[in-house]
Order: sequence, then structure tokens, then C-alpha cells
Amino acid sequence: MTIVLDVAADGDQPALCLRPWLLADMPDLLAATADEYPNQGLGSHPDLSYLFQQRWSGPRDAVEAELWLSGQERGWEHGDWLTFAVTDVSQGKVVGHVGLWNRDGGQVGSGEQGEIGYWTAVASRGRGIAPAAVRAVTGWAFDHFGSDRLPRIMLVHDLDNPASCRVAAKSGYPFERLSPANPPVWFTDGHIHVAEAPTSRPYRVRR
Repeated sequence: MTIVLDVAADGDQPALCLRPWLLADMPDLLAATADEYPNQGLGSHPDLSYLFQQRWSGPRDAVEAELWLSGQERGWEHGDWLTFAVTDVSQGKVVGHVGLWNRDGGQVGSGEQGEIGYWTAVASRGRGIAPAAVRAVTGWAFDHFGSDRLPRIMLVHDLDNPASCRVAAKSGYPFERLSPANPPVWFTDGHIHVAEAPTSRPYRVRR
């Protein structure tokens, strides 16, 4: 499955293109990782689900980047880990990431609730990129799978991360409840936000 989502510019938020990750994107990924986590690498997360865990760490070099990319490709192939590189069209570079998976395991769209996660490169924060990208993937997912196959999507973040709370609200994910820490799945108390239906289609699927 090759999905390309185009998001129009809106104020400070640039025009965005969301699509599966490519080998050509790895330099941008490595740069983002170096800015955020200069002393960490793949660590002890061979299944690559670490990407949205509290102790996220990314690839440190080209070899680890290729391993990371192979995990994203397998996710699309098996339907259980659907990830998008978020590119700034004006810059022609990757500035973020959005991923969607089944909260309870298995394929996305198997009748269980999904979960969404994201990150934005340090230099591109504060421009509305994360909410726009999350809204786009959320709208696409509900449209593509339908309410029977994907009844709702969760967005979970640490309690002490108010920036993610604002992103959730702007992305159409109202706060639902507190989530107590549950190591090793979730290391700190958190907020659970839930979207049950898109309010609009803030993207265009490229044909």
C-alpha cells in the first residue's frame, strides 16, 4: 500500500506531504535523532516499537537507519505498523513522523481500537506541523478502514508533557481519562485522548 497525503499550508504551518518512509529520507531521520537523542541508539528494542515509548531512541548511523527503515516497510507489508514521513514541501525534507498501530496488537483495522503517535524535528516545532499531520493520518485512517474496522483511535502522552496535550486537542483528540504508569509498557502516568470520528478531511489523497 502506497499512500500519499497532501496537506495545504495554513498560516505558519507549511504545506506538507505525508507518505511512507524512503531510503532517501534517512539523512533527515539521522539528523533529527542526533538533535533529540545525541547519546542513544537503537538500544534494546528489536521490534522497533520503541519509537513511541517514553524512552524512544533512534538510529545513530546508516546501518541502524536501514534496519529502522526495514521495520517501517514490514509494518506496511503486514498491516500492523503504518508509518508516514512528514515532509515540508517548501524545504523538500522530512520534518516529522506519524505512526498508527493496533492498540491491542495485530493488524490496524481489525475491529479493535488504534493508537497514534508522532514526533516533530526540533527545528520544525511550533509551526503547527504535528497537529496537521496527526489530523491528516486520523482522517485517512477512519475513511480507509471505516468505523466497523477502526472504531476509535487513542493518543497517549506523559502527564508532564503539556505540549503533547495541546497537540492532541488541536488534532481532534479530546481528553478521556488518566492512565497510571504500567512499566514496561508505559513508564509514567499519562493522559489518554480519543478520537472516534473525523470532523473533516484535512488532506487530499494523491491518485
